[in-house]
Amino acid sequence: MGELVEFWMHRDGVLIGLDRLISRVPENDWVWSVLEFDGIGHGPAGLGYAEFREVVSSSRQGYVMSWAQVQEYADEVAQCFDLLLVAVKDVDLLDSARFAAGDFEGCLLVITASDSTWWSVEVDTEIKELSALVADLRSRYGDG
Repeated sequence: MGELVEFWMHRDGVLIGLDRLISRVPENDWVWSVLEFDGIGHGPAGLGYAEFREVVSSSRQGYVMSWAQVQEYADEVAQCFDLLLVAVKDVDLLDSARFAAGDFEGCLLVITASDSTWWSVEVDTEIKELSALVADLRSRYGDG
């Protein structure tokens, strides 16, 4: 896919939350989808935690959102235990079975939270702003 940066979710006693990661992503008009979520907080559009998880798991395309909706969602999540959030140019590229098999071809950005321990951010380096995002995350949080 491109370039990958991984870093601890907790740094110097402070939680690096989804909202902090999303705030580093440049403005965009991409299609975003949550394909897996376990954590503390509310789902988008006022959905409760259990209801949001049900919607995510029952859809082949996950829970599809715009950039503005992703920003609002990130603000509502207090902590991610596990998360798979992807950005694509076209909704037709969303396929949870393909992503579950580790095939992220066509994704512009993949954000993964693992076991409330690690963040993983993988980007399509053909998008200039995303290469800058990786450099920014490395300078802020290190790499592994």
